[in-house]
Amino acid sequence: MNRPDDQQAASWGFTTAEAAEVQDAPWRPLDDADSARIHSLQHELSTALRQLAEARLQIGELESLLEDLPEIFERKFGQRLQPVLERQEQLLADNRHLQQQIRRLAPAPGEVRLRFNPDSASDGAAAVQLPQLPQPRAGQRQSWGDRWAGRRRAA
Repeated sequence: MNRPDDQQAASWGFTTAEAAEVQDAPWRPLDDADSARIHSLQHELSTALRQLAEARLQIGELESLLEDLPEIFERKFGQRLQPVLERQEQLLADNRHLQQQIRRLAPAPGEVRLRFNPDSASDGAAAVQLPQLPQPRAGQRQSWGDRWAGRRRAA
């Protein structure tokens, strides 16, 4: 009998040495036990081939998911980042508004402003007492000019 070459052995799924060993084995007619074993092996082979096809399909699906994963993460990150960015923008706007108020209320260079805080007298600081203005009598209403003129006459 001819010895199988490497290509023929590979097509059978064997190495050249294994193919030669099988080919040199004594051949005998198949009995029922061999037929049952062959049927069992064919069933196992078809099961293994089906599982291999399912595994390859699953691998393809997972590879597809891996390709989509960066886009999914980017989209989810953007969704979670949006409220943070909106809050940051609001805080920056509030900060600008407060800075404008500070600039508007702060004294100009060289400007002197007096402070009046009636609660500071309780702090033990020297309190400045302002003079009491005369109160108009009931039913009588005086203008500021009338009050001032009356004081000048009395003096």
